[in-house]
Amino acid sequence: MTNRYSLIFIKIVLISVLLSGLMTSCTYTVGRKTYRKEKDMRKYKVPQVVEEHILRPPDLYSGDSVGIVAISSRVYTNRERCDSLVKMIESWGYHAKVAESTFDSTGGWFPAPDHIRAQDFQEMIDNPNIRAIIFFRGGYGAVRVVDYLNLRPLRANPKWIVGFSDITTIHNVMRKLKVESIHGIMPSNFSLDSNEASYISLKNALSGKLRQYDFPPDPYNQYGRAEAILTGGNLSLITAHTGTDLDLNFADSPYILFIEETDESIYRVDRMMQTLKRSGKLANAKGIIFGYFTNVSREETWGSSIKELLKEYTKDLDIPVVFNFPAGHQKPNYSLYMGRRILLKVTERGTTILF
Repeated sequence: MTNRYSLIFIKIVLISVLLSGLMTSCTYTVGRKTYRKEKDMRKYKVPQVVEEHILRPPDLYSGDSVGIVAISSRVYTNRERCDSLVKMIESWGYHAKVAESTFDSTGGWFPAPDHIRAQDFQEMIDNPNIRAIIFFRGGYGAVRVVDYLNLRPLRANPKWIVGFSDITTIHNVMRKLKVESIHGIMPSNFSLDSNEASYISLKNALSGKLRQYDFPPDPYNQYGRAEAILTGGNLSLITAHTGTDLDLNFADSPYILFIEETDESIYRVDRMMQTLKRSGKLANAKGIIFGYFTNVSREETWGSSIKELLKEYTKDLDIPVVFNFPAGHQKPNYSLYMGRRILLKVTERGTTILF
């Protein structure tokens, strides 16, 4: 009898373990939150919206909620400072909702595995109370989450997507979706100075108060006037996506191309500019805005400065070209409305951008 009851007990235990496994096989836990496992997640194609107008997310007001998420590199800043950076956004009167995996360290190079970062981003997209989504930092990794994202709800409920550098990938997707986004500073780059120009620029962009920029002339500028959709971002990302489903399709409307870069050798910049030239992205542009090209190395070996190199690619183009616009991997990093039709005027008196 004892052996019989022992066998029954073992069977019950085995069945319980099996049922428990079946119940949890679709989940993955990070911190206090449970996520679906990667194998159970649906994958999506990059959206391509045609024959529809570009949507502009509504301006933000005090009391609105803002989501903060990290889909690129892991955040190494200590948590106390991270909390202070988030509070700077809250000082604008917004409620900040920080995604669970933002400051995690379970993903190696990334805060968390791809599918988990994607789920946190998707949750922000699907939450009707979130009015804007600000990425905490750049680095690398945004391209790895794109296949898990269903961005089409942003056509029904557009909200501001904010970031730069690696977030160029998301700006590309937003252009295909035909929803405006903001190329601007991220919390990891905040200086805790509430009067810093980059910080104020982002605040104004989110609240709809950003209307115009006026900057002094640069000797490398090319004069002209253009009105077209502003697009672009980080040069490495623009060229890396060439020929892929993330490549910018410029055939649907005229465009003004914004480009910035950091920490590259000048020969690599030249190679990437060759890609833009040979893919037709330079020839088809109605205007070009060069942002910061920060920490470009080996100029002396190359035999010219980075500005001189870039000028080689634009001098025969009969379009307005701006050099050293203050946006990118330096401060101030002024916000730009990507996907918006802007007016660019470049004269001997300087540069004007009207949004």
